[in-house]
Amino acid sequence: MRVHDLVESATSDEPAPRYTVDDIVAAGRRVQRRRRAGWSAASAAVAVTGVVAAIGIGFPGVAERPAVEEQPAALTSVLPAASPSRPAASWAFPDDPFSYVFEGYDAGRLHVKNPIVVSSAYQIAPLHIDGLATNDHAVDPAKVVARAKRLGSAKTTEPGGGERQVYAYLTVYRPGAFDAAKFTGTRVTVAGHQAVEQEGPRYGANLHRALAWEYTDGAWAVAESFAEPADVSAADLRGLVAGLRPSVPLPARVPFTVGYLPAGYHAAELGQHAFSGLNGIASAGDGTYGGAIFANPALPTTGLVEPYGGAEGEDPPGSFTIFVLPNDKSNQALKDGEKPPAEPKCGNGFCNAWTPDGKTSIQVASEGRLSDAEMTRILKGITLADVTDDSTWPTAAPALRGN
Repeated sequence: MRVHDLVESATSDEPAPRYTVDDIVAAGRRVQRRRRAGWSAASAAVAVTGVVAAIGIGFPGVAERPAVEEQPAALTSVLPAASPSRPAASWAFPDDPFSYVFEGYDAGRLHVKNPIVVSSAYQIAPLHIDGLATNDHAVDPAKVVARAKRLGSAKTTEPGGGERQVYAYLTVYRPGAFDAAKFTGTRVTVAGHQAVEQEGPRYGANLHRALAWEYTDGAWAVAESFAEPADVSAADLRGLVAGLRPSVPLPARVPFTVGYLPAGYHAAELGQHAFSGLNGIASAGDGTYGGAIFANPALPTTGLVEPYGGAEGEDPPGSFTIFVLPNDKSNQALKDGEKPPAEPKCGNGFCNAWTPDGKTSIQVASEGRLSDAEMTRILKGITLADVTDDSTWPTAAPALRGN
C-alpha cells in the first residue's frame, strides 16, 4: 500500500493534537534521558503507556537535552524469539551492507540477542543479563530479590515494582570500520584475542563498562553495559569473547519500500522491529515495526569507535529518518475514533501519515534539514508491506534505495 494512496483515501478532517506543547516537552525530556543514559528508572514504569511511549520516536525541535543522571521509564516487553541457528565456517561480509553476519548466543549469565540494527559499518544486538531487568526484557521480581540478597545488597525492589536494571548491547563492526587506536582503555588479551577494557564514566549509580576485541582479522566487536558496578563485571563481558561466531549472512528486512529520496541521500542505518541506531536498542520492546536513517553526505564506514549518533542517540549530521510504528506509539497518535487526515501532517521538522484504518503511523523527521514539501513527497512515495507479517517485508538494500 502506497502512502500516497492511503492518505488520499482518508477523510480530510484534521485531528486535534493529542498533547499540549508542555506535555510534549516534558515527555521529550524523559525520552532524551533514555537516549543519553540508556537505562530505565523503575519508579517511572507506569508512564510507559502514557506520554513517554507516545513520544518514543522523539520530537525534533521541541524536546530539550537534559542531564544523563535522570532516568526514563522501564519497558518490559520481550523481543521476538531467536531464529534457528545458521552456522558458518568463517566470517563472510557480503556486498549487501545491510546483512546480519552473526546471531544471538549465550555466555554464562549474559545473553546476546539477535541483531536488530544494521548499518553499512556495523550491527547491534541487545544484551540481556540474568537477574537484571532491561528496557526490553522483564524478569521475575522474586528472582531479583533473591539475587540481591545473595549479593548482600539492600536495594532489591522499590515502590512501584522497581528492579535492579541494566542497559547493554553488542556492536559488531565490519572489517576496517572500528579504529582500535582511538578506543582508550586497558589493553588485555581475552581468549586469544587482543582487546581493550574501559571503565567509566558513572551515570548516577550506574557505571559504564565496555570491552572491545578483535574477533577476526581487522574486525572488532564492542560490548557495553550501564549498570550498578556489582551487577556487571569486567569478567562478565570477557565471557562474551569466545562465544561470538559467524552465521550465514542474512539480509535485513524493513516493512516499507522508499519510492523517492532527495538528491544525494542514501540509506545509512536501519532497525528491524526497532528504530535505527541506539535509540532502537533502547526501545527494542516498544513494538516498533522499523525505521531507517538516510544521510547526505554518506556517513563514514571507517574510523569509528561508536555507532552513528553515539550513546546519546543523536541524529547524524545531514540526515533524516523514517519511522513506521503503531499509531498508539506515535508522538502524534490519533485518538480513538479519529480519522486520518487526507494529507500528511507536518510541523516542527517532521511529517506524519497514517494507514486508512489509523492503526499504523509513518513519520519522516529531519529536524529542519528538509522542507515540509520534501518530507511530504518522501511520505507519498513510501509503500508499506503488511506490518504485522514480516515474511512479507522486502530486503532492506533495494527497498531503501529509492527510484
